[in-house]
Amino acid sequence: MGFEEYIAAREFLGTIGQPVITYILIISLFQGIFSILYLIKKNSRYYDYLIKCLYISTGLYLTGFLMLAWFHVQIYDTVLIEYPAALRQMIPVENSRIAAPLWIESEKLYFWAMCASIFAMTVTKRKDIMSFLGVILSIFSVVVYFFSNPFKDPLPIVNGEITQWYALLLSSDMRIFEIAGTLYGRITFYYNSTYMWTHPPMLFIAYASLIITFAACVYMLFKKDRLYDEIAYSYAKIGYILLTTGMLIGYPWAVEAWKDSAWWWDPKISGSIMMWVLYSAYLHSRIYVSKGKMWKTTAYLGIICFVSLIFTYLLTYIVPGIHSVVQP
Repeated sequence: MGFEEYIAAREFLGTIGQPVITYILIISLFQGIFSILYLIKKNSRYYDYLIKCLYISTGLYLTGFLMLAWFHVQIYDTVLIEYPAALRQMIPVENSRIAAPLWIESEKLYFWAMCASIFAMTVTKRKDIMSFLGVILSIFSVVVYFFSNPFKDPLPIVNGEITQWYALLLSSDMRIFEIAGTLYGRITFYYNSTYMWTHPPMLFIAYASLIITFAACVYMLFKKDRLYDEIAYSYAKIGYILLTTGMLIGYPWAVEAWKDSAWWWDPKISGSIMMWVLYSAYLHSRIYVSKGKMWKTTAYLGIICFVSLIFTYLLTYIVPGIHSVVQP
């Protein structure tokens, strides 16, 4: 097992995965069309088609996720970072394999979309909310396919690191000592970190749950039905607990990985705290939802919270920082 086997596995993932995500896109587009038709005509036949599309697309998402899991296992089994002899006394050998989680790089939006699709299956009895979610999920699948397709170029950053490492091993380039230290830090504090296997998935599952809250809050603006508030609150509780726990887990990880750097002022962290405060305000406001104008105030807060969630996610791509893909 070695570099050639890794490359073969990566190519194979692209070959078998691309059709799956293409089918997800097609089925999701039909799902969006049936959702809009149901919203306009209130014909149960369209809703039945919508639900069938939801089940098929969710099944395809899970199938693709299993393919990604297989690829990650192949990375762990085939890629061995053999540090130079001069560094082995300083670099523990147990950190010589990459146990990359399934929610990094282009996979994280895929994971979020998959979780959102699973959560949507829990509200199929609410035709109004589900039909609105059908449109959201359709848009989500389009974004994943065109902007975060995990099968088109699987884990480009990880692949670049692995490819560079094996290239340096075959040369006499002295940069191998510098790259070895950098790669050791990436493996120890990022890929193989226990926090990486708990912090991000908690946040993405929370985000998926809060999509339901957002949809219910939108309907609260048009109809004063207590059931909308109950649905919004039920999923907000799940999201808020996971969001809070995930953020708390992120603190010791930041201390361990970034130590004395100014990570506290990272834009993504500031945005996350702002989002958490807004969701705290939403949960407090709904206590008084039946009083005066608090019904719509609570609904607006729930919608603003979701806007802040999207903004927080996008900060990774638009503002330089420790979490960011944008260079200062």
